[in-house]
Amino acid sequence: MLRSAVERYQYLPSVLALDTEVRGLLNAVGDPHRVAAVNARFEAIARASSVAAIYLLDRDGLTRSASNWNQALSFIGISYAYRPYFTEAVATGASRYFGVGNTTNRPGLFIGKAVPAPEGGIAGVVVVKVDLEGLQREWRQADEHVLVSDASGVVFLASEPSWKYRPLRPLAPSDTARILAARQYGDSDLRPLLAGDADGGTIKLAQGASAVSGIVERTVMPDLGWTLLYVAETDATLRYALLAALAAGISCLALALALAAAQERRQRLRSERAMRLTLERRVAERTADLSAANTRLRGEIAERERATAALRATQDELIHAGRLAALGQISMAINHEINQPLAALRTFLSSSSVFLERGDTATVRRNLKRMTEVTQRIGEIIRHLKVFARKTGPEHWEPVRLGVAAAAALDLLAARIRAESVQVSCAIPPDAMVRAEPVRLEQVILNLMVNALDAMRNTPERRLNLTAAREEASSWQLRVSDSGSGIPEEHMPHVFDPFFTTKAAGEGLGLGLSLSSLIVRDFGGSLAAGNGTHGAIFTLVLPAAEA
Repeated sequence: MLRSAVERYQYLPSVLALDTEVRGLLNAVGDPHRVAAVNARFEAIARASSVAAIYLLDRDGLTRSASNWNQALSFIGISYAYRPYFTEAVATGASRYFGVGNTTNRPGLFIGKAVPAPEGGIAGVVVVKVDLEGLQREWRQADEHVLVSDASGVVFLASEPSWKYRPLRPLAPSDTARILAARQYGDSDLRPLLAGDADGGTIKLAQGASAVSGIVERTVMPDLGWTLLYVAETDATLRYALLAALAAGISCLALALALAAAQERRQRLRSERAMRLTLERRVAERTADLSAANTRLRGEIAERERATAALRATQDELIHAGRLAALGQISMAINHEINQPLAALRTFLSSSSVFLERGDTATVRRNLKRMTEVTQRIGEIIRHLKVFARKTGPEHWEPVRLGVAAAAALDLLAARIRAESVQVSCAIPPDAMVRAEPVRLEQVILNLMVNALDAMRNTPERRLNLTAAREEASSWQLRVSDSGSGIPEEHMPHVFDPFFTTKAAGEGLGLGLSLSSLIVRDFGGSLAAGNGTHGAIFTLVLPAAEA
């Protein structure tokens, strides 16, 4: 513990001696800004490392900077050239010295490190003062008797305060003069602690009104020049021996009782062992049954996962087939929609060659512009078909505007809507945005529109209405209504059943609404059917994109 307390701070002066600000201050000791900076650094390091003080001496031993610069007993401006830790650091480059501070009158371990000058020699010395009082308090609280003496035999650390700064035996006159000249231990009178030989195996020390006597164990610390003495009281040892004898007697009695109980315990263990073997056999049988059941269960789970994957693949193929079927139903109208611009394109090409022969370049340019618009229209129609026909999946989910999806479906049905004179009303707010897959959402809206157009085929007035409104904070509601005859009540429970249809043979498979409901559920929404004042109403609810 003592060595750890000393070596914990051994590195600190060496690190500070390499600091550029410290060296800069020694090169310009009169610069107040450098002094203030080093003072602040020393203060912060002393607070963080819990050392008593950090200060910097110039080559003459005068303190130029200190961690206690703002305290009443500041070291700044005081010369410590006579202190051994300064003279030894100047002579050897490093020092370690325990003594009582002349300014604060508080003891501590002084660790010094020379700061080399750029031109050679010594520019100054960094000193770190370590307070070891806490170690002595720990000794006292643990009721231990410990003394630490220096090379001259003077005790400077002790568990008992009255033992400090006194030699174990009388000092030589030269040692006394040296200690007093350096004021190493303040005003101590250096009276010996022991009247006789202090190097024997036992020791007796005064402790207040009483005395401590016991066996002493010495440990020499040659690298520090210290000797640690640990005193084990003999009185306490006798008490411990008595307690040990009493404990031995109690142990013998306990052993006799234990031997009596051991026989009974052996009988009990034999019966318990037989019961345990029976239980282990039953557990092994049950474990084998559970293992077999677990194997069967894993096989069933694997089979169900394969079936689920196959069902999902079939479902995706069915949705894609439904989309292609919808394209087939509107292919004639789209064919007509493309043939019209193609015929116009042929007419523009024929007339342009005639105008070109006549030299009418203005008309030719006008025809070319119109042909560009026609080809753009054809390309837009084909783009809608390609996008609608491609396979998609959950990985393509993204925020989708309901208005854009509805407009794309209306584009695919534009020719049929014109041919059947259907009035279309689309009132979808621009901020109506849901979380879905664009193509599948268009497929759902297209299926609802196709069913509405089929329902109005034999009605004199044909109106198709699309409206959207915020249902609640986390969803949007899209309503598709028509002016047809509506859905009969007996058919209402079966509207979303696969292959249920009221159309004539060859006009549909009855999969449109079933697939639409399946797609909407995948999106986390719902699709419901009902009747309004005039015709049927399909209500589509989808999660809002921001939710």
